[in-house]
Amino acid sequence: MPALMSRYSLLAVTALILVGCSPPVVGPPEDGPRQGSASPPVTAAEFDVGPIKSAADYLAEPRYADPDIERGELLSLACLACHTFSIGEPHTLGPNLGGLFGVPAASKAGFNYSLALKESRLIWTPRALEAWLAQPADFVPGTNMVFAGYGAASDRRDVVAYLLQATERRMR
Repeated sequence: MPALMSRYSLLAVTALILVGCSPPVVGPPEDGPRQGSASPPVTAAEFDVGPIKSAADYLAEPRYADPDIERGELLSLACLACHTFSIGEPHTLGPNLGGLFGVPAASKAGFNYSLALKESRLIWTPRALEAWLAQPADFVPGTNMVFAGYGAASDRRDVVAYLLQATERRMR
């Protein structure tokens, strides 16, 4: 291992490998049907994002009453491979996620989003992000995001709970 590889880089690479090994999920974020079932995957076009609230209001919901924030932070390293979290940070391979919740998908200036995501009319809520993170390519067919998804609903809940905090509180 090169001496220049930092602990953070090692953790990020390890998280990417582990996430890539997770089995893909088809369906809604509430432990919906698994791949191979007769139910077709849910797509953004037919998805109800639910009410638009503040990050604090979402975190007060029963679904986020007891998330594993440390696990969510670890899982978010896969996101950090392509995204930045702090408000005001630049886009990288993916768009900056600062201030993500309550915002229409593909609406941040300065990033070249896929046509599919631009036309999705999706609003980022925790419910929508959990559905997206189950299997992005099925949720928004034609997206440019190359990510297999998080197989477990608890992983999606934990990473979204972490992102609710991390993308709202950090300022550059």
